[in-house]
Amino acid sequence: MKKVAIYIRVSSQEQVENFSIDAQKDKLISYCKAKSWNIYDIFIDGGFSGANLDRPAIQKLLSQLKDIDIVLVYKLDRLSRSQKDTLYLIEEEFLKNNVDFVSLSESFDTTTPFGKAMIGILSVFAQLERETIKERARLGKEKRAKEGLYRGGANVPHGYNYIEETEELVIDEYESIHVKKIFELYTEKGYGYHRIATTLNKMGYKKRNGVEWQVNAIRRILKNPVYKGFIEYKGNAYPGLHEPIIPEELFDKTQDLIHKRGKDYVVTSKYLLTSLIRCGHCNARMRGSWVSQRKGSPKVYYYLCYSVAGTPAYMIKDPDCPGRNIPIAIVDNYVVDQIRKKQFEKEKLKEKYYERKKINTNTIDTSILDKKVKEVDKQIDKMMELYQFGNIPAQEISKRIENLYNDKNQLLKTIEHLKKEISVNDDIDFKDMIKYLNDFETIWENATFEEKRQIIKLLIKEVIVKDRNNIEVIFKNYCT
Repeated sequence: MKKVAIYIRVSSQEQVENFSIDAQKDKLISYCKAKSWNIYDIFIDGGFSGANLDRPAIQKLLSQLKDIDIVLVYKLDRLSRSQKDTLYLIEEEFLKNNVDFVSLSESFDTTTPFGKAMIGILSVFAQLERETIKERARLGKEKRAKEGLYRGGANVPHGYNYIEETEELVIDEYESIHVKKIFELYTEKGYGYHRIATTLNKMGYKKRNGVEWQVNAIRRILKNPVYKGFIEYKGNAYPGLHEPIIPEELFDKTQDLIHKRGKDYVVTSKYLLTSLIRCGHCNARMRGSWVSQRKGSPKVYYYLCYSVAGTPAYMIKDPDCPGRNIPIAIVDNYVVDQIRKKQFEKEKLKEKYYERKKINTNTIDTSILDKKVKEVDKQIDKMMELYQFGNIPAQEISKRIENLYNDKNQLLKTIEHLKKEISVNDDIDFKDMIKYLNDFETIWENATFEEKRQIIKLLIKEVIVKDRNNIEVIFKNYCT
């Protein structure tokens, strides 16, 4: 009587689709009984893909081939979904060890010449089927991205919650604070990835499940277009249906900085308006550059639209932008003249400055944290009620309440830190601004390049340039 090894494999998804282990086992055992074959053993790989041979049961089966006459499977792709692996197993492992192979569904048996001939052909179709499935999955993911839908899955971007019922990304108010802070520290304060992670951890901000921030997580957030409202797939970004956490302009500015810092970019006095200047035709950012007519001749410096430059691709807004190079002296001098002409009313400026600061920092950050504290208090009260009614053991209640109090103390610590930071930054920034405005001409004349950059960034929100005769200077809200 021939000894038969039954091999069964199902992936996790196939179990969901009722292609179960028991269903295969019943059919294969019945087949052995009909053939009067003796079942040597049943080898089962549950929850394993057929893409490779890294499966415990198939490896165990291969180690016992000397005791087996036939390997029996329900369907050819149960053995493997790879043409290469299928042919390897049959020709190099089974047949070379005098073990025949039988696939029940396809009625193929290597004991017959026809079966041996058709195994190779059927393996090709198994491989084709797998490639087709992969292609359909790829097209499905690409289609979702083009429709502005998030792909779903476990790795939901920090700052969002994924609602499976509606397939939506919804902003998590508390986590979105972390995301905004990361972009602020990188673009406004010039922090690197490591310093940002350290700062967030000191402030009490944590990732999900209380995990501390690491460099890779910071880098991923700064580069992920989901935060400006886009869905990325295979290097392409498509407008998403979800609400952005970061304005598109700030995100693009961040990518520009990442690109430049990656090249060890050092700002020089040639480009005073770096990160502030934008093309009036296509709305892309502009960068400083230079040209030299011939070796040894003086360099000519100018501002150039990223769309016109044609690189990097993520900064291009319109490949057909009609913008032209604008000499930096023309733009820089015009901006400085506009500051000179601006009539700043100091008391009004101070009032608006603090008003904007209050809106942009205190209200945004601490109000959401205060709300979170109240939610924790409610959870503590609920735990106490459960204890009184005896629904949960006292030890379990005590542990949960202790964790909640730890969360609350961490939130209160973060609120205190933020309020101190807001107070200090407000005083310093405003004092600097008044100092610059009191004697602008003298200070500007003697300022270093970095000091000039600081003055510009305190007062100017953006500079929009169409051509040398069409330049618009937009002052920050508290300056108007």
